[in-house]
Amino acid sequence: MTALARLGEFFAVEQTVTGEGWHPLAELLDGPFPDHRVVAAHLVLRSRSNAEVEPRVAASIASLGLFARLLSPTIGALLLDVDAPADLHWREQPTGTFPLAAGAWGPADLHAVLSDVVEPLARRLHDAHGLSEQVLAGNASSAAFGALKMATLARPDLRDAALDVGADALTHPYLAGTGDVGPPYVRRSCCLYYRIPGGGYCGDCVIPARGR
Repeated sequence: MTALARLGEFFAVEQTVTGEGWHPLAELLDGPFPDHRVVAAHLVLRSRSNAEVEPRVAASIASLGLFARLLSPTIGALLLDVDAPADLHWREQPTGTFPLAAGAWGPADLHAVLSDVVEPLARRLHDAHGLSEQVLAGNASSAAFGALKMATLARPDLRDAALDVGADALTHPYLAGTGDVGPPYVRRSCCLYYRIPGGGYCGDCVIPARGR
């Protein structure tokens, strides 16, 4: 638990579910929380840009944060070769890194998290907000490689392990074809951030990469 937290706040998970306010992961996937995060992202992006922002762009940016938060602990566990959190619980938080707690710990299985958590959440966001499935899959891929980058910034000695984990992630059917492992990793779709006035391009964006 401590080793994961040292990789960054997206990796941190409380060791046990104690106290009030915790919800099982199924309530995140099926409940209103993802929609709350989309609304919050829309408000923040509109305020920062001082301009109107397309709802689907806000949904895309919110999905990146959700995917990164839910993937990072397992990715960190793989890199560190430690047990990963299971039976995840969460607390609602309007913005920022929402808290996670583990009901159990066990072997890290990134493919299971992609199949059982990320894919259902992506379908939910697609149905609720009309965001393209290609963008959502690319966002999941980008979130995974963003977590790998964050971990290696904290622990440069994990770089070789990160290359292996990244390559394996792209073998999952949901992420297949979403990016080129590199280094540097480049995704094959765009998160739409450039459509925000003054937004520009992300570091792994396919659009500027095509012009190189």
